[in-house]
Amino acid sequence: MRIITTVLSLLFSGSLFLTPAAAMENLRLLRGILILEGNVAPGDYALFRQFVGDESNFKKMNGNVFLASRGGSVSDALQIGYLIRRLRLGTDAPSSPADSAKGFGNSFIRAGYLANPENYQCSSACFLIFAAGVHRALFRAGRLGIHSPKIENKPIGVTENEVSIGMADMRSKLKLYFEEMNVPTKYLDLMFSVSPKEIRWLTQSEFESDLKGYIPEVRALLDAKCGSVVETDSIEISKCIEEVRAQLRIEAWRQVFHRAD
Repeated sequence: MRIITTVLSLLFSGSLFLTPAAAMENLRLLRGILILEGNVAPGDYALFRQFVGDESNFKKMNGNVFLASRGGSVSDALQIGYLIRRLRLGTDAPSSPADSAKGFGNSFIRAGYLANPENYQCSSACFLIFAAGVHRALFRAGRLGIHSPKIENKPIGVTENEVSIGMADMRSKLKLYFEEMNVPTKYLDLMFSVSPKEIRWLTQSEFESDLKGYIPEVRALLDAKCGSVVETDSIEISKCIEEVRAQLRIEAWRQVFHRAD
């Protein structure tokens, strides 16, 4: 049991394949959007929680988190994801170039805005964070990807059977996470079917049918309070949605960080 626990610790504090060496860049806001860029390293959850736990920082946010990362710590990614969901924040990710243009679609955050343009994707453990958004946005698919996790360094004395048990436990934890984040189970199967040395980029149809937009709980609330959220061309509905989402964030922040009015 001790060895298996050690394996699990390594799995969840280690990284998924294809991650840069540097840790996540300093958290920063760009016109209200919180940018998470770079490798998700052990300890980044604590930094993220500290940043959003600062009331002055949170009030400057418009409720959206932009993710630009090639992966990293599974444990920190899951913890960041759970906190994003609890705080009722939305997620966005880099878009592929439009078919008929040289640019990156109409994503507000462009590659040139990042500290390192090579981070302009959301793959591996980053997908776990993206899945947590109560509203998930992606203008054009092609830079949102998944693949199977791997152990970078196997502890001395750990057998292949113990590693298999550890991986099975990881899969169980990811299955529960996907269920809680309203992500179809097929993406868990797909993730574990892709070699750690490759990346399976989600297609536009997959994103639109399985991930795009509001999670059911929030959409039902917005529909009840504001009318159909599909009618984005309505100024009244858009204003109502913005106000309701802001109130949800404020209430969630107070609950998470135990703050009173």
